[in-house]
Amino acid sequence: MVNEDSISLLASALPAKLLIAAIVTAVVAAIIYYMLPLRLIGTLVAAIDEAEETYVEAHESGLVTGSAAETEILYRLQVKVSTTIEDTLRNSLSWHAALHDFLLGRTFTLLRCIREVQRFETRIKILKEYDLRAERNSSSRAIFLRRRGAGPRQQGSQSRRLA
Repeated sequence: MVNEDSISLLASALPAKLLIAAIVTAVVAAIIYYMLPLRLIGTLVAAIDEAEETYVEAHESGLVTGSAAETEILYRLQVKVSTTIEDTLRNSLSWHAALHDFLLGRTFTLLRCIREVQRFETRIKILKEYDLRAERNSSSRAIFLRRRGAGPRQQGSQSRRLA
């Protein structure tokens, strides 16, 4: 077993600059790992899936019509996401191309695309909240609260709209 005195003696023997360099290296390595384009693709796919689901829910509830500007925005986002993912995957086939892609800012392209998708989803959610608030003013509070849930909301809104 190693006793605590020997660990503290070893730690005090290490130069402070070496310890700081090791910590900085670990932080930089962690940042690079979380900013890798291939890792961000998963985040982008999850973001576009959530945005599509939110859009479909809003469309089914009548908040977004088939000819709305949101439909065109979603289509453009889907094409942009698909193109970005394809380019990133193509460049990941070679370590040289992947490094070049990373150094040219592919990470920032992916982050900007993720942000655009999230911004679109937020606009749809704002429409949904506005509709819920308008409904609240004309309906009972119980319906307003029930519609916030994931499952019963769709069934409740469809049955109430049919009535």
